[in-house]
Amino acid sequence: MTESQTEEPREMPDVHSWHVPRLLTAWAVAAIIGTLVTILVPNEDRFAWLVFAIGASTLVTFGLQLGTAQREGFITRVAFSVAGSVLVIGVIDVIGLLVD
Repeated sequence: MTESQTEEPREMPDVHSWHVPRLLTAWAVAAIIGTLVTILVPNEDRFAWLVFAIGASTLVTFGLQLGTAQREGFITRVAFSVAGSVLVIGVIDVIGLLVD
């Protein structure tokens, strides 16, 4: 048997390893930036600013997740947080388009 066959399967990480408050903080920052862009930027320039909003929320996510100093699940946490931020900004933009 090889070494990889003798290892036990890994368990799912517990809720604390997800650092839920940090995820919610990243999504709240995305919501604030997305709302500001939707309210303050004219329609013809909105797409470029929404890309900026997604980039800024991604940087906030990296900062928050690197601050945990926990290696296990880092990529999953960052991916989940960035995907949530994109979804939040997208929903805010769609609402803004419907209101205009």
